[in-house]
Amino acid sequence: MSKYKGAQALDLCYNKSMNKLPKYVKICLWSYDTDKMDLSNPDHRFITILNVLNYGSESAVKWLLEHFSEKEIKDTIKKSYRTEWNKKSISFWSLIFNTTPLHKSRFA
Repeated sequence: MSKYKGAQALDLCYNKSMNKLPKYVKICLWSYDTDKMDLSNPDHRFITILNVLNYGSESAVKWLLEHFSEKEIKDTIKKSYRTEWNKKSISFWSLIFNTTPLHKSRFA
C-alpha cells in the first residue's frame, strides 16, 4: 500500500505548473475563463486539446504535444463531434493522428 494518500498522491502524479497556461494557449481558449480551468479535470483537458488543434498557433500546438499524450489527443478527436471542428483543421489532424471523430453531429 502506498504511503501517500488522497491529495498527496494526486500532487505527485499531476504537474500543477501545467495549470498555468501560456498566453499563446489562452488565446485559443478565448471563450473560456482560463484562470478557472483545471487541467486535472478531463472536460477541461478535452476543451484545451480541441481548441488548440482548431485555433492554435505553431507555439500552442507545440505546447500541446509536449503536455498531452498522443493517445489522449487521439481519444479527444474520436470523442468529439465533427461539427466542433473547422473543416480544414479536422482534415489535417485526422491525417496526422490517423483518426476521425466518431460522431457526426450532436443532433444526428
